[in-house]
Amino acid sequence: MIKNEELFIGIKDAFPIVLGYLPLGFAFGVLANQVGMTVTQAGLMSLLCFTGAGQYIAIGVMQAGGAVFTIITANLLVNLRYFLFSTSMVPHLKNVPPALATLLSYGLTDETYAVAMTRYQNHSATAAYMAGLNITAHIGWIGSSLAGALLGTLITNTDRIGLNFALPAMYICLLVFVVGNRNDALVAGISAVFCLLLGYIIPASMANLSNIIVATVLAATLGVLIDERR
Repeated sequence: MIKNEELFIGIKDAFPIVLGYLPLGFAFGVLANQVGMTVTQAGLMSLLCFTGAGQYIAIGVMQAGGAVFTIITANLLVNLRYFLFSTSMVPHLKNVPPALATLLSYGLTDETYAVAMTRYQNHSATAAYMAGLNITAHIGWIGSSLAGALLGTLITNTDRIGLNFALPAMYICLLVFVVGNRNDALVAGISAVFCLLLGYIIPASMANLSNIIVATVLAATLGVLIDERR
């Protein structure tokens, strides 16, 4: 009974994430269609990769005629932040079997991480909750990607309907969701300023890959220092 309850709570907590994924996944499906990917290919990429930022990068590289090696390298750099995310979750997963936690962690994204860590502040982590949260979010992403790829031929200009702002809007919502006090806001603000400065100094092609990693490391370091001082 407890496992079923945890599962349904995870599914319920994933609904806001799914709502955010609908425009993001739909936009990805549309763009995938425009660069020549089939519906099956777009769906398989969302199933096997499940990285919104990485998939958008892949589409951009394909559109520019880049190599597969470039796509793989860019994805490795951009998604290095998940090493930090998963490491910070380890202390909360002591009651979850390691093999099962490893399997369910395939569904770890920025959004599921934010929701899960917020819950783990007051509740113990369970495999059932992780399954409900991560699998539901993944299904939402795959479904929206398929819908976008299917209807992509009907949309010729994604900017006109605001799909180009879908990804930044999602991250802004996540930031508001996880900032719980003045110290959190301070860390977020300093990291944002540093990211903007880095983007101004370094050429865009390089900064796009390094900003996320550097800002994540900076934010984590600042967070630890402030927490220890407090």
